[in-house]
Amino acid sequence: MAALAALSVSLPKPASAQTVTGAELGRHEFDTNCAICHGIDARGGGPMRPFLARVPADLTGLARRNGGVFPKDAVAELIDGRATAEPGPHGTREMPIWGNVYREQSDYQLRGMPFPSEWTVRGRILALTDYLSTLQQR
Repeated sequence: MAALAALSVSLPKPASAQTVTGAELGRHEFDTNCAICHGIDARGGGPMRPFLARVPADLTGLARRNGGVFPKDAVAELIDGRATAEPGPHGTREMPIWGNVYREQSDYQLRGMPFPSEWTVRGRILALTDYLSTLQQR
């Protein structure tokens, strides 16, 4: 919870007091960090596409390509990127290692706070995977 609360500091405040879901936080993450390559519709056609060595993945078909089940843990691990030394499906790892990016941002934003910045990192990645799960074409 603390991680999501810290993340919400950077989001626009709703007009009325209402609960923000993980998927809503994830949409903000996607729009801010992923849409530039994967496109606002998550199909791989973002404005950076012509400048990339590989076409960004169509993120709306992850469940279909996984037997109808959204591979949440695998997606979270790929986004995080810190657990594997191999570049993975991105070849030279054109996609940033978001775990490192989020960690640096969190360390800066949360310095002096009484909880580990890793909580924010995990919260942001989980919110993003929650959002991606809502985009799946069946």
